[in-house]
Amino acid sequence: MTPEEAKKHQDRLTAEGWSPGFWYGTGCAKCCGVYPKLDTQIPPNDYCRYRCEVCGKRTAPYSMPWLARNAWNEGRFEITQARLF
Repeated sequence: MTPEEAKKHQDRLTAEGWSPGFWYGTGCAKCCGVYPKLDTQIPPNDYCRYRCEVCGKRTAPYSMPWLARNAWNEGRFEITQARLF
């Protein structure tokens, strides 16, 4: 997703009367010009994390959204490694 598409989607939610804070981390620092998305129900025990829909940067899974938000704002991101084979 491009930054423009993500911004347009978040703006459309607000214009339709929805609170973007239900799906996005409005208390988080923006990444690529948009709020990170809250991913929920991550195994093993319904953990959650914040993920940028544009660049893919994400936190490690946490048991509570506020822990994931603190990790995002403190710059503690999960390091991903590309698989070549």
